[in-house]
Amino acid sequence: MATTKISATKSTSRAINYAEKRAVEKSGYNCDVDYAKGSFKATRELYNKTNGNQGHVVIQSFKPDEVTPEQCNALGLELAQKIAPNHQVAVYTHNDTEHIHNHIVINAIDIETGKKFNNNKKALHDIRQANDEICRAHGLSIPDKQAEMRYTQAEKGLIEKGRDSWKDDIRQALDTSQATNYDELAKELEPQGIEIARITKKTITYKHVDENKKVRGNRLGDDYDKGGLERGFERQIQLFAEQERRRKQEEREKQERRYERYADGIEVDWDNYRSNTDKKRTKRIERAKEAEQIARAEASRNRESRATPQQDSRQFDIKPERTGFEPEL
Repeated sequence: MATTKISATKSTSRAINYAEKRAVEKSGYNCDVDYAKGSFKATRELYNKTNGNQGHVVIQSFKPDEVTPEQCNALGLELAQKIAPNHQVAVYTHNDTEHIHNHIVINAIDIETGKKFNNNKKALHDIRQANDEICRAHGLSIPDKQAEMRYTQAEKGLIEKGRDSWKDDIRQALDTSQATNYDELAKELEPQGIEIARITKKTITYKHVDENKKVRGNRLGDDYDKGGLERGFERQIQLFAEQERRRKQEEREKQERRYERYADGIEVDWDNYRSNTDKKRTKRIERAKEAEQIARAEASRNRESRATPQQDSRQFDIKPERTGFEPEL
């Protein structure tokens, strides 16, 4: 089954840097993916919309062994076209976890109107609905909505009218969490005006501070109940462990590349060698340019000095003096 989450970002460049580094497939919509950062920035500057959130990131995750990275990327591009048809979008596919998934980075600015992408509760609902439609069209499984998320009739009415549901505030805060335990979760929820009111052996209860209302996790959906949270903690721990493993592996490989051994056993620090070589090359170029300027100036002076006597001779019509020993004509 394919699931989706969305979060805002203050820097699309950082979001792209993170997503691109681990991408096995990538594609762009309304932009060249290789120049996405510059294109995104230029569009924001064009409409003078450089403050606030620069964009949004949708995580589209698929059931293990259900799609290939190429298929995953194509599905991400299709979702991007549905949910942000007038926005620049870059789609990056990762296969570094059990679930192949896309990082879909959306530039905030509508390229036709200059208005910003409206990331509200209805947007999340529309994204999930569009994702389900794509999955059905391609014969892929979709989440069990009754289990994943539970909406009351009152909530559905609010969402259809484009209005917020305080319960959805809690869902969205939990959807964007990267916590690995309850203490971390409580710290993440606090700035968003949400508290963990109570935890028992089987249940968890949340409180929406502004609304002064409480709700049990199982009334929001299985993903938001205690069991769903703890499964999420475990997935996040595994993800962080995998990221750390990859970071250390990359560091080891980088260190190994730094030192290459000649047959005679001499060890060379190639990074330092290249750096020093580049500096020496720059100095040689600068010196060559300086020498060329000096040579040009010297040649110019020589030309001027050769031209001066001829000019004087022509100007005053100087003739040789008679010595007295020359025959008179």
